[in-house]
Amino acid sequence: MVPLAYFLIAWLVFIGVFALMSFITILMNLRYGLSGSFTYVTTGIFVGVSCLVLLAAGGYLFTVDWTQDVNLLPGTQSILEL
Repeated sequence: MVPLAYFLIAWLVFIGVFALMSFITILMNLRYGLSGSFTYVTTGIFVGVSCLVLLAAGGYLFTVDWTQDVNLLPGTQSILEL
């Protein structure tokens, strides 16, 4: 049995990696991208969509009961318990 909280921790690590990669992408886009208003518009769209997705996922995560366990291998429960 694996606690659901482990999946939350893994998700937070992935969100941290996404934030770092997004920061690098935005920095490179604004610094070395074509100079113009379209660059700022596409960067704003990227940031906006990313925020919407993260807020929607965060809203869902508040509804999950993180005290539950998940049995990843249902047929092996008796083998794993000592």
